[in-house]
Amino acid sequence: MGSTGSSEPNHNAEGAPATDFSALFTARIPDIVARYYEQLDEISSPLISGVAWEQCELQARRILDDCARSLAAGRAMVTHVTDVFDLGTERVRQGAHITHSMRAGSILSDLTMTALSECAIQVDARQSELLAAVRALHQGIGLRLESGSIGYDAFLLQRVQEAHEQGQHRLAREIHDHIGNSVSLALRRIELFELEREKAGDDSVPRHVQLAKDAILETLSRSRELVTELRRSGVGGSLETALRGFAASLGESGAPLQISVRGNDEWVPSAVVEELFIMVRECLRNAHTHAGAANIVVHIDITPREIQAEVIDDGKGFDVEALRAGGHGNGLLIMQERSDLVGGRVHIDSAPDRGTRVTFSIPITQESPTA
Repeated sequence: MGSTGSSEPNHNAEGAPATDFSALFTARIPDIVARYYEQLDEISSPLISGVAWEQCELQARRILDDCARSLAAGRAMVTHVTDVFDLGTERVRQGAHITHSMRAGSILSDLTMTALSECAIQVDARQSELLAAVRALHQGIGLRLESGSIGYDAFLLQRVQEAHEQGQHRLAREIHDHIGNSVSLALRRIELFELEREKAGDDSVPRHVQLAKDAILETLSRSRELVTELRRSGVGGSLETALRGFAASLGESGAPLQISVRGNDEWVPSAVVEELFIMVRECLRNAHTHAGAANIVVHIDITPREIQAEVIDDGKGFDVEALRAGGHGNGLLIMQERSDLVGGRVHIDSAPDRGTRVTFSIPITQESPTA
């Protein structure tokens, strides 16, 4: 017969199963959430009111549940990472600055660490068991704060872009209603002058009058061009349209796909847009074909100076280094090469049973790099 206790990976030094640690911590979750609310209330956080608290409580419970699952499994397990990309936008709409989310994350982290430490002492847990939950806690809070920050910045950028477009439309109306009408009136006066000369039997038009008419016609033509340009909406959706078109070509058998593209495509050189589309398309194809994901999220933020993009799935994941070492990482290598071509960076975060997250960061310059 084999020995018991330390021979079993999910037992502590006294033979207590790791699931006891998990169960004990799970029983503490309602108290942690209650204290979480109390401490947010003490600092007058706007996150404790109405819908904001419902969202805050939901994310807190998901993070705490991940900690409990990590204790039972003996490794960090983070779930629901594809559900948090609109948190930043929601916080702006609720009037909560991103710093409120950061303070909330700090409070939840302190409360959870205290509970984990107390539970660990009660069951005499091993350090490795505690570390699994701590990693899940930090990853869960970190991912939500990162996604919230991206969404917050993207929403503000979108508002700035909308204000810019509204200003352009207002300027277009002013040009059309005032300058355009005044120039048209001047043209009509010249045409009436020509008509009167013609009725008087004199078809000739003084040179200075003809020059004035030509200048007015040119001004009228240019003002119409300006109005058209000012009222033309930014391209904006072309990259998103292309990605949705590719997603549609995959059929309905794949995982639900959430695509968000914020910013203006006109800020990006066409060669960079093409490379980004190809890289994201490859990520989607891999997630659809190999990952067995239940959810896939594509989030792209375009600013005048940089593109930030990420593709996340909650599929089976893989060992990145092992794949490369085994000579099966050609797709990863090609993706890296394409990123290098446009002066960008790509990072792949994945592990078995933990899903995959691919992030791209591409600078926007006046002259994009070439091969």
